[in-house]
Amino acid sequence: MPACQAQKPLRSIGLTEDFNFFAPIRVNPCINPEQQGFNDYIALGFHIFALGVELSSSALPSAVRPASGWERLLDLVLTKDPKQRLRITRSLMSASMFVISVGLIVYGSIVGLMKPQGGAILSGLIAISCTGFYVALRSGWNQRFSDPSLTLPQIVAALTWICGAYVITYEGHGGLLILLGLVLVFGIFNMNAQRAKLSTLYAVLAMGLTMVLMANIDPQHYPARVEWMHFVFVATVMPMISQLSTQLNSMRSKLKDQKKDLELALERIQELATRDELTGLFNRRQILQVLGEHAARCDRGVVKFWVAVLDLDHFKRINDTWGHGVGDEVLRSFAQMAAGVLRETDVIGRWGGEEFLVIMLSVPPHDPLAGLHRLRSKLAEAPVSQAVPELRVTFSAGLAAYGEYSEVKDAIERADRALYQAKAEGRNRLVMAPDVPPVATAGPPPRRQ
Repeated sequence: MPACQAQKPLRSIGLTEDFNFFAPIRVNPCINPEQQGFNDYIALGFHIFALGVELSSSALPSAVRPASGWERLLDLVLTKDPKQRLRITRSLMSASMFVISVGLIVYGSIVGLMKPQGGAILSGLIAISCTGFYVALRSGWNQRFSDPSLTLPQIVAALTWICGAYVITYEGHGGLLILLGLVLVFGIFNMNAQRAKLSTLYAVLAMGLTMVLMANIDPQHYPARVEWMHFVFVATVMPMISQLSTQLNSMRSKLKDQKKDLELALERIQELATRDELTGLFNRRQILQVLGEHAARCDRGVVKFWVAVLDLDHFKRINDTWGHGVGDEVLRSFAQMAAGVLRETDVIGRWGGEEFLVIMLSVPPHDPLAGLHRLRSKLAEAPVSQAVPELRVTFSAGLAAYGEYSEVKDAIERADRALYQAKAEGRNRLVMAPDVPPVATAGPPPRRQ
């Protein structure tokens, strides 16, 4: 497994950036709990406890505030699912138009512009259909269909009620034709080309048959010469709206595809900006950023940590003897092994060349050297190159504890000096730098730049 898959930062837990305490923790699928031992679980528990300390010292963000009565009411009516809320909101917007239409039907029945009995029947059917669509959306029953918004059924129902209103409105029926276009506009962003054509065909045929029927039944209020003009208007405008809907839907699909491509490209750019291309570990820039985050938390008294600088012994000899291809393979194998045996709370990155930097939380009574000892044992047993199976590598390491309110570069320099001491003493060993002297100050020093 590539080392880049063995070291991925956890996503934020929905808090602010200042609370993102788990950012440098790695999720490691190659880890063996039995191999790492019980101390790793103590380390993880300490890490979680430290997060609790940090949270308790700060105000909770607004994202975790209890919901107000108005928010609870909206959740009850519209659900908490964002997609379902959008679908229900659109359906209720169209239902509001029907509420206005029912009011006009009542007014027309009172003043004699339409048949009262027909108005009552049509109003009842409209109320039943609106209620039915709301129940289907609110209950989640709509999600079993390819179009969860139920756009085409709602449009067909609306077109049917417009035809019904056309029948009972006498002289004012011509004004209803504009509602046909309004209905199609409601579905212009949700319907594909096939559904747009079906809805347009239904609108033209249903309204055409309604006009023919009423011109024969009630020629006084529906003269044929006027109904012919109305039909030409419907048969001309509705296909144009359908074509516009198809073009907009095509543009929307292209924009969605472009958005996905841009997101993938952004993820790739972020990976290149934070990961070493050869090993998949954090690169120097990213490990320095993580180191700064650890230092800031240490200065707040959350958790202390150690810095270790590792260097592969006689790596130049490997390149000179077997070539740079084998050298690259050794670096990849070492990175994968290190990511597999270090603790969940440890962070490793490529520092440069054959050097690596490890950040290890200080969790008493856990020995910060334990993970590095496990790595040394692993390297002694496992091959690091398929081309040269007998090849084994060792490493030297220097460790230094980060001193509270000190400089990050000081800890790195002390670890580097300890590494040189390990090299001078014969390599293949770990050397711990002396403890950093305490800072003689009554309070924290000025903020580091």
